[in-house]
Amino acid sequence: MKRIAALLLAVIPLLFAACGEKKPAARKASPDSALHPASLDSTMNQASPDQALGSSKDSAQANKHKPEKKIDKKYFLTPLRNRSAQIDTEELMQNPELPTGCESVALTSAFRSLGFEIEKTEIADEYLTYGEDMMWSYVGDPEEIDGAGIYPPGLTNCANDYLKAKKSKYAAYNTMGTNFEDLFKLIENGCPVLIWTTMDYEEPILSDVAFDYNGKYFYWYELEHCVMLCGYDLDEETVTINDPLEGIITIDLEQMKCVYDDIDRLSMTIMENTEDLPTTAPVTKKKQMLNTQPQQSLIQQPQTQQPQTQQPQTQHSRTQRSGTQQ
Repeated sequence: MKRIAALLLAVIPLLFAACGEKKPAARKASPDSALHPASLDSTMNQASPDQALGSSKDSAQANKHKPEKKIDKKYFLTPLRNRSAQIDTEELMQNPELPTGCESVALTSAFRSLGFEIEKTEIADEYLTYGEDMMWSYVGDPEEIDGAGIYPPGLTNCANDYLKAKKSKYAAYNTMGTNFEDLFKLIENGCPVLIWTTMDYEEPILSDVAFDYNGKYFYWYELEHCVMLCGYDLDEETVTINDPLEGIITIDLEQMKCVYDDIDRLSMTIMENTEDLPTTAPVTKKKQMLNTQPQQSLIQQPQTQQPQTQQPQTQHSRTQRSGTQQ
């Protein structure tokens, strides 16, 4: 009996340790690796957009974009009424079903905050467009560890496809280029905002893989991540994030702003629509080819620029991250 008791005392702590151990999150693949998974660097578990195409749901066809709908920029000129605001939201974790599906899970969290009953994988399964251009489609597969991701124009179209299917009063808008503090106006009015950041909320490492959008080039970056911005507090100088990997966390406002600016201010929102939603082809299956309908935009897009030949260098001073989980 003493031997059995001693054995149990030795084994039980090991069992508890194993149960409490967290499964490591998949790091986003770069578009290169996601298009060609065989060249994935096993030491980094990180693929590029080009490499992601090997596991992509479908390859994209040439895409001709129509002019986008605009909303007057005066929306952001109205001063904030409150020093803080918070949108009610529940944690929704992307693992294990969607290890690289942060964009679709963050969008699902936004929809749920508005009262929609939607399953975690519904966006990825039925509405997300797959292809080669990260601006307009998901590169790779969000169910695999070597998926690369999608940027606001394509995810905005995806959101509007869902909203149209539900005959909703809401519409999704591309807010790329909006000042970080201006996004608080949307939060104050109860409009959930998705922002692109990094998994560790530190300065992004830009790659040489770029995607053209209205004449401006946006670069893919390591640890690409998308989260829901759901609150701000100007007195505490913090923002609240619903992170598909970490849950609901509080982050230093200036730190979040620096990352947002480094990534060229990628964001989108959902708000009540007073106009007809853009016409889009019905989505009936997961392996949907890239659509060509425009997304709506709250801001004027940047003026046409010449393609950049070198990776831009960005440097910002940062404050320490506060209140986050490791």
